[in-house]
Amino acid sequence: MKIVRDKTGEYGDCAYEYLDFEKFDNDSEEEVLFYGYATPYNNEIKNKYKNFKRKVYYQGEQPCGFYGPPQEVKKSIEVADYFDEVYSTCPYSAEWMNKINNYDKYRPIIFPHNISWSAPENENLDKILDVIYWGNVPTPSNRDQTTVLNIIQTIPKFKHAFFTLGLGIPQDLVKYVTGVNAPRPAMWQYLRASKIMVTSNLLYFTDNEVEILKQLPDWRENEAFCRLDQKIAPQIKTRPIEAIFNKTLVLLKEDPWHIFDYWFEAEKEFVYYKNDEDLEDKIREILNNWDHYRLVAESAYQKAIKLYTTERIFKDIVEKRLR
Repeated sequence: MKIVRDKTGEYGDCAYEYLDFEKFDNDSEEEVLFYGYATPYNNEIKNKYKNFKRKVYYQGEQPCGFYGPPQEVKKSIEVADYFDEVYSTCPYSAEWMNKINNYDKYRPIIFPHNISWSAPENENLDKILDVIYWGNVPTPSNRDQTTVLNIIQTIPKFKHAFFTLGLGIPQDLVKYVTGVNAPRPAMWQYLRASKIMVTSNLLYFTDNEVEILKQLPDWRENEAFCRLDQKIAPQIKTRPIEAIFNKTLVLLKEDPWHIFDYWFEAEKEFVYYKNDEDLEDKIREILNNWDHYRLVAESAYQKAIKLYTTERIFKDIVEKRLR
């Protein structure tokens, strides 16, 4: 399979940068895999490969592609017209896109991790930090900031690390920042030294974005949009995947969809906390019972290196194993 990626519009250290699908490129003249946000919209690339017998797109941005400028939303809705298969990290949007377009092209898929950047399988890591978080505070504009602010305010009560791009961090919390705009490999080193990563798989909308989403065809048929009145949707981030590949326990804010259950089993491979006010007590419980929870992190790691590496996911696509 030929591998094609246009990096236009991606920031230099995005997660795509480390997947390295290119190492599997065999210069096929019949099958091609596109990945990267801009690749399926690059007409020069599309024209070059239009006559290939099998054209595949790995899509990692949904449901984010559905609420931008109208012309961008239209392109996102119609992107699969060119391809034979589209592999999407939003299982709800994959099902919905097949339904509204009356075809069977979309397949749900996880965001994989390159085994070259994971913790070694047989290495016992020295977990000297209690908890880690990385991310930004959602810009206000009527977005709910509560969950993220609570995480940032809670983790300094423990031996922690906190990485951010620096966006939206209140001045009184800046002193808790470990690094700003740090490269992913540096953050992965901190992950390997941390027992717990706290995160969520929620996407927060503004009122204007909600209105844009409600202009989509049959938007109510997309399970991801069933709580637009609360201005939230599910979105699997790369952070918990990165944590699992570095043997760090994922402590996930419970969402109404339980979307992470699509790939990992709660309590056996990661842990939920229900409400923001529960977070501190849950962290303390985990730390006080680390021998048990370390095994939960190890179980997730073992599943991930078996099923969710870049190499395995690429083979699944090539052999059409995913439905």
